[in-house]
Amino acid sequence: MDEHNKRSGDRRDAMITLHVPRSVLTALWALGSLIALALVAVAFVAGLALRPVMPTAAPVVVTTIILEATATSAPIVAAINVSTSPTVVASPTALPTDIPTTQPTIDLIRPTAAFPTAMLPTAASTATPDTVDFRIDSPPGAEGQPPAANAPVQAAIAQPQPQAAPPGGAPAARPADAGGSGGSARPVATARPAQHALRGSVRWSAASSPILIQNDLLVSSGASLIIEPGVEVQIGRGVSLVIDGSMVALATPDQPVRFTQIGGGDDPRLRWESIIGRAGSVIDLRNVTITGGGAGGSVLTVQAGRLSLQSARIINNGGHLRIDDSFVIIRDSEISGNRMPYGSAIDITLSRGGGDSPGSDIVIVNNRILNNALVAGTAPLRITNLSFERPARIEIEQNLLVGAAGPNLALFTNAQLMGNVRCNTLIGGANGLSLRSDAPPNLSPMLNIRDNAIEAHEPPNNPFYRQFNIGKGATSDLPLTMTNNWWELPSGPYEPAANPEGRGEAVGPNITFLPWLPERPACAPRF
Repeated sequence: MDEHNKRSGDRRDAMITLHVPRSVLTALWALGSLIALALVAVAFVAGLALRPVMPTAAPVVVTTIILEATATSAPIVAAINVSTSPTVVASPTALPTDIPTTQPTIDLIRPTAAFPTAMLPTAASTATPDTVDFRIDSPPGAEGQPPAANAPVQAAIAQPQPQAAPPGGAPAARPADAGGSGGSARPVATARPAQHALRGSVRWSAASSPILIQNDLLVSSGASLIIEPGVEVQIGRGVSLVIDGSMVALATPDQPVRFTQIGGGDDPRLRWESIIGRAGSVIDLRNVTITGGGAGGSVLTVQAGRLSLQSARIINNGGHLRIDDSFVIIRDSEISGNRMPYGSAIDITLSRGGGDSPGSDIVIVNNRILNNALVAGTAPLRITNLSFERPARIEIEQNLLVGAAGPNLALFTNAQLMGNVRCNTLIGGANGLSLRSDAPPNLSPMLNIRDNAIEAHEPPNNPFYRQFNIGKGATSDLPLTMTNNWWELPSGPYEPAANPEGRGEAVGPNITFLPWLPERPACAPRF
């Protein structure tokens, strides 16, 4: 009985026992392990997602304090002695601080051959040298103190006496400023505090020539400096002539006024700095030669003032002419042989647009601007109106503008630009006339652009243009009318749609050029 029960139990155990192969068990173990690892990874990721957000450190605020430069520099009183020996500006004694900081209202310069009457010297200022009072105001705080031996408070010039040269050498040249726009640096012009100041009415005569300026010289606000024909002004290395009042040199072709280095040369190592006209200043120069200057990149700078430059020669300098927010007349002058590290040869900017009075804000007539070493992409003449509201009026006529690796005449405007661009020769370089703007494309300048000779520009890197030697005559961001101009060939300018048979200088798509001149205009100067 027991034996029977045992066999029945064995058969029952055999029926309920699951026989699984070892390979299947191994696979099940591996799968379980993978599932366990996956669960651990999911739990880790979930833990990261549910972790409380740690507060970030508060940013550290760094307060930056910007110290604004003063609008004007404090002048130092100088003594000027007129004698048969070279005139030397003496050393300073003290620093006055009474220079006004307000900028006077500037009247409009009209496009006439003569400068406005108000800007010319009066009868009192044009008296003979024997009656001129070369008074130099005493510096504030110096009352009751004896003047220095070489700096008299007042010198009525009747019997000229020789004067010793001041001790010390010329100051080091100021480094060139930085900054710029439009592909070429255009720094903000600044001036060191002048070491000497002229007050009242001062005349430099041919009898006292040469005038030696060995330290920065300031013509104070309200003062006038009159330079007679035949005077040579010799300026030391790195030295500037700063004008807050007025400077007038009405010379003649046979007796010009010369601004040059001490010694009369144009050595690049000895260049003087600049003639700087500041807010409210008046500079009227006729029949002058300016050479050997521009150590800081600008040889003549005018800011919020008035400039008349007529029959001038600006040659062999290390800088350009920069005019900002000023009324300008430049006529019958030559600007050549200058090495300009930035900006155009004549670089004019109106940040607030033109003036309110009738007439032109900028008059550039019958000048020769050529053979200057310019930065690639810059123009011999550039005029910029940055205002989006106020128009500017220009007269650009009968100029010879010779380019190198940029346009000949570069115009930039954001507001209306009106006036005349007539009888100019735009030759050489990459482009003739370039008009650019950030204004809406429907702005159309009211310019009378005609009778210009547009010639000999480099063809762009295109096989068709190079095959027919077609350069860029004009480009414009805005709709521009340029009818009745000479485009180098009688067939007219090349334009793929309007004049595909033309082989003259090419025009951009925004330019209306029909009709064109079949021959070169006689009024355009020849190169």
